[in-house]
Amino acid sequence: MLAAIIDTGALLEVVWVSFAAGVGLTLAFSLAIAAASRATQQRRGGTLGSAIAWWVVTAVCALVCAAAVVTGVTVMLSK
Repeated sequence: MLAAIIDTGALLEVVWVSFAAGVGLTLAFSLAIAAASRATQQRRGGTLGSAIAWWVVTAVCALVCAAAVVTGVTVMLSK
């Protein structure tokens, strides 16, 4: 009787998507912080080329995080 009430397929989909989004966003944000720190170290060390490359990595990770937030809000508001 309980199986008729709960759509287990949809429930499992929610679980794995939530897990993937949580792990993915955590990794992207952590990489953004680490890359910003590394860029600052490289800039202070005098290697401007490496610093710019690390700042690019930081910007890309920050954009990934922002895109995920915007996508999540859009999906929630469209339902």
